[in-house]
Amino acid sequence: MIALARRLTLGLIPALLLITLSLSVSASASTRVDVRISGVEGELLNNVKAYLQIANLDSNRDYVNYQIRYLHRQAAKEIKQALQPFGYYSVGVNSELQSIEAGAWRADYQITLNNPVRVTQNQWLIVGQGADNSALTQLIAKSPLQRGDRFVHSRYESLKSALLSQAIQLGYQDASFKHSTVTVDTETLEAEVDVRFDTGPRYYVGELTVTDSHLNADLLKRYARFKPGDPFLNSSLSRLQVDLSNSDYFSQVTVSGDWQQANDDQQVPVSVATEPNERTQYRFGVGYGTDTGARVTAGIERRWVNDYGHQFRSLVQLAQYESQATAVYQIPGLKPQSDYRQYRAEVGDRENDSLDSRLYKVAAVDVFSYDRWQREYRLSLLREDFTLGEQRTQSNFLVPALEWRYLQADDRINVNNGWRLALGLRGASESMLSETDVIQGYAELKSVWSLGSRWRLLNRIEIGASYTDTFELLPPTLRFFAGGDNSVRGYAYEQLGPKDETGAVIGGKYLAVASAELDYQFASNWRVAIFTDVGNTMIEPNKALKQSVGLGFRWISPVGAIRLDFAQAIDEPGNPWRIHFTLGPDL
Repeated sequence: MIALARRLTLGLIPALLLITLSLSVSASASTRVDVRISGVEGELLNNVKAYLQIANLDSNRDYVNYQIRYLHRQAAKEIKQALQPFGYYSVGVNSELQSIEAGAWRADYQITLNNPVRVTQNQWLIVGQGADNSALTQLIAKSPLQRGDRFVHSRYESLKSALLSQAIQLGYQDASFKHSTVTVDTETLEAEVDVRFDTGPRYYVGELTVTDSHLNADLLKRYARFKPGDPFLNSSLSRLQVDLSNSDYFSQVTVSGDWQQANDDQQVPVSVATEPNERTQYRFGVGYGTDTGARVTAGIERRWVNDYGHQFRSLVQLAQYESQATAVYQIPGLKPQSDYRQYRAEVGDRENDSLDSRLYKVAAVDVFSYDRWQREYRLSLLREDFTLGEQRTQSNFLVPALEWRYLQADDRINVNNGWRLALGLRGASESMLSETDVIQGYAELKSVWSLGSRWRLLNRIEIGASYTDTFELLPPTLRFFAGGDNSVRGYAYEQLGPKDETGAVIGGKYLAVASAELDYQFASNWRVAIFTDVGNTMIEPNKALKQSVGLGFRWISPVGAIRLDFAQAIDEPGNPWRIHFTLGPDL
């Protein structure tokens, strides 16, 4: 017996070693499964792939044969589960698994969707104080989940989320679903939706309080676009926070509603807490513009002068052709985020081939905004000492002015569609501190239109007219000039217009400029453009316009497009191409 046992043991050892080796080789072999799915596409196919375990094997793990066969047997159930959220509950699956070679498989799944489940009952009942709120009822009316439609579970959940989110935004803070059920009959392929949504009471804005601010509380309250008793809208609080953050007064702003302190009338107190910004900011810079030449700038800004939010800023620019120093004192208006009064003082030097000017100006400005319109009243007292061609003189003018501006754009910096309009009227009277009588009107229209995902068309039109019997008494500031970066490219800055006997451009009574530009975005932050500009200034409104053509490149920076243009004046073919360099938003 002992000898027999020894022989059996000695015989089993090689067999066990062979089996162990076989399993080791099988487990260590790389496993590949080529999964082929037909019968579905798009989001249905993507969801099937996400559900199928056999299609999502771990590439860092080895699988033995029985594991592959097990996953294949689970595939039909997983496919059916993956398609139920899309309304397909009677799906047919034909599946086949083949071993191609050692460690390589091919799995085929032919899917037949059959008829989907349709919505036969779609009842959404809103109760509570918001039962008749149009914003909530319109969500249901415009929902893609309607009676007779294929039941898509994501649409049902999206409508629930949208209802709850909208109700809270509108001040129904206690809104909830009393019940929400979907009954699916897989025999009749019918779905019954039954939802009861209770908005609860509506809350309203209570007292607005400001805590620990370095500025007067009344100023901060004027930023609010709501008043006590208005419906409590989260969007209104968010807008107040954004407006205060953009004011430059604060480094941090928190606007919140104290729901625990709501009174019996459902009024919720609102509090504003702020952290002050640095009170003084200094600015230094160097740059170059083809109109100004090389320049250096230095400035100081006092973000608040006193607790009423008054501000002061000054800037000095020294440049090759146009230098200036300005000081501005600004007082917030009734709507501080858009309305203000300014008192300005300016000294400027301007020099080009035709002009040498020293300007002294003080002005009072009042700006008021409503909707997208902005209205500006301005009263300026100016003195200008200038040499313009053969003319050398000094002039004094008191100029009242009125301007309206309108802006509509999908993005303030990188515009795809939008337009801006400016209309202005200004004048002076010899009987009111001025050298002569004059009245001027001007208009500017800019537009940007997208032509597909990468192309844009940009247009610009400027017109102006002066009515005076003594044009020669007008200083350069009150004359029209054309040419330069933002006018007719291809011509030097302010060098288009009537000339005197010395060939110096003296400006005009009338202005007409137009531009058309087509650009193409060839990279994420790069555009290339072709353009043509036409325009001129004139003493009489029937003179010929000058034209230029050119090519430009734009880099879309966080503060607007940086533009490099190469323009040729068609009417002066002997002149070389002129380079223009500008920075700023398209509108």
